[in-house]
Amino acid sequence: MKYIGNKTRLLPFIEQVVENCGLPTTGTFMDPFAGTASVSVRFKELGYKIISADIMTYSYLRQRALIELDGDPQMEGVMSLIRASSSRESNVSAVLAHLNQLEGRYGYAFENFAPSGSHKRQYFTDINAMKIDAIRDEIQVWRDEEVISDLEFAYLVSALIESSDHVANMSGTYGAYLKIWRSVALKELNLKPFAIVKSRLQNFAHLCSANDLVRKESGTILYLDPPYNSRQYASNFHVLESIAVWDKQQLRGKTGLRNYDNQRSEYSTKTRAKEAFADLISNSEFDYILLSYSNEGILSEDYILDELSKHGSVQRFEKDYKRFRTERNHASRNYADVGDRVSEYLYVLKKN
Repeated sequence: MKYIGNKTRLLPFIEQVVENCGLPTTGTFMDPFAGTASVSVRFKELGYKIISADIMTYSYLRQRALIELDGDPQMEGVMSLIRASSSRESNVSAVLAHLNQLEGRYGYAFENFAPSGSHKRQYFTDINAMKIDAIRDEIQVWRDEEVISDLEFAYLVSALIESSDHVANMSGTYGAYLKIWRSVALKELNLKPFAIVKSRLQNFAHLCSANDLVRKESGTILYLDPPYNSRQYASNFHVLESIAVWDKQQLRGKTGLRNYDNQRSEYSTKTRAKEAFADLISNSEFDYILLSYSNEGILSEDYILDELSKHGSVQRFEKDYKRFRTERNHASRNYADVGDRVSEYLYVLKKN
């Protein structure tokens, strides 16, 4: 998934810092700004007990699938319903094949996110928007009729979101759609299975804010990756949120924004980021805190070091890397090299 602040490329750096600082190799690892859950998944693989969270529903469902599941969901209820052949590789493959073969329908996604819909938005081709409608409606019926469990629901919706994001006609976020079609956006949406990391521990995902969650949980390592600039995830990934929630609310404006008043992050607001950060650190009961932050963030390095130092000893590590771009250079887009690199800071706080 194309995502602001995705830490997949920085996982080796984070792991190396954890090792160099001699942090415990077992215990509870909490990731309350989970996003795509790439960090949580890696530390689940390393053997930690995982607690993850996010305020966005599409992230929460992805976490439930990747963090709480301990293997591919069996989906026995659906298998009996669709009478799929037992010769297929797995139940998951059979169910996804059934969903992929559904006939598209004119529905909510078509009306709101396709060029032939009422609002003429060009996030998906007409065919792909109609496929989203058919697949998401089918998944919802299965859930409402209790044919699938909550975790199976999370897996299927996550597969749809991942596939939808792959063929979306945008450059990196859903803040705007493109006026011309990307070549990948013209491909047909196709659900694919994704791997689940096995774990002998019980792991949990939550739909809530980080500041609320730290008041309820404690453990070994608290990994913090808060938003660092003014871009709100709720407005930049609203299409994925609409697919995840499927409440079919009336959207507004040229880009089809949802009402996201309850999903605004204080960390993306200059006037409230400091207060939110201080509250988060003060109320955390973890032995260690790892904080990922950018040199271009709202919070200054001096402020972060001062605030963390109130609670224990602090080390800071830096990783210089090439700025993430949503597009490669091409005939009509040529990024300048100047200022094309940014620094990722990783602060390690050992609590008093």
